[in-house]
Amino acid sequence: MGIVYDLINGEQFSTLGHHEEMLADSVRVDAYRQGIANAVNKGDVVVDLGTGTGLLAFMASSAGAAKVYALDHADVIRLAKDVGAENGFSNIDYVQTNSREWTTGEPIDVVVHEQLNDELFGENMIANLLDLRDRVLRGGGRIVPGRFRLFVEPVRLHEQHRVPHIWDMNLGQGLDFTSLASSPFTADPLHALEQGSDHVLLRRGAVECLLSEPVPVLEFDLMTLKSGADLERSHTCERVVTQAGLVDGFCVWFEAIFDDEVQLNTSPLLPPTSWGNRLLRVPARHYDIGEVLSWSLELRQLNDASSWRAVIG
Repeated sequence: MGIVYDLINGEQFSTLGHHEEMLADSVRVDAYRQGIANAVNKGDVVVDLGTGTGLLAFMASSAGAAKVYALDHADVIRLAKDVGAENGFSNIDYVQTNSREWTTGEPIDVVVHEQLNDELFGENMIANLLDLRDRVLRGGGRIVPGRFRLFVEPVRLHEQHRVPHIWDMNLGQGLDFTSLASSPFTADPLHALEQGSDHVLLRRGAVECLLSEPVPVLEFDLMTLKSGADLERSHTCERVVTQAGLVDGFCVWFEAIFDDEVQLNTSPLLPPTSWGNRLLRVPARHYDIGEVLSWSLELRQLNDASSWRAVIG
């Protein structure tokens, strides 16, 4: 899975469009600028894992790092080198390589990264960062950001963003798709997602409200996590409903914690970021305030959110 991701990622992030969207994300940029400024001390040696256009490496240099290693396996690193030279950054080494094949003779004080996709894990974050932690990070070193919370919470969508299952749609003029609910085609996992839950990528502003107070389904620290295998894949969740209405599905977002002052949260109810939100869709059901909503959640492959499933109990 890691090798496949590396190939896809190298091609995807070699185009400027993705980087332009990330650089235009003021929530992201401001959090990283402050988080790196808080973590990097004068004289530190820093690694920027997946440097892209070099922004985090430039931030680390500006924060006082004596040396920055900017690593990226994609060709976009050539642009980072040009931008760095144009802006007078002379203490950055740009290395086009897979981080798992890179090493250095000096201990690293800080690893900075943005190995975060919409559902947190898809950029091979855990494998890449634990590898660097175990091989090159000095004792007492830091990963920035290093703590994370994953949320998968019941939501109600605005009516205009609601997408029913095709067999529940009423299109008028006598059109009837109800037979598809039992069709071999829709039940075949080679052609369609399981009927218990399928996935929609939400547009900005689609979520009207959360139906309950959010609780992270996963919470971990990369400085103490032994391996990705230690993260639980199967969860039984239960919430007391605080907002009445239809449950349209379970929305995925994450929080990256830099320190006690700086956090980056991709909740659909907070200012928008360059990360999107996936909805694990379930058959709509109405809940009243005070009712208990229970569901099972399977995070089958952390690196592949399309394998995640939610089923209301």
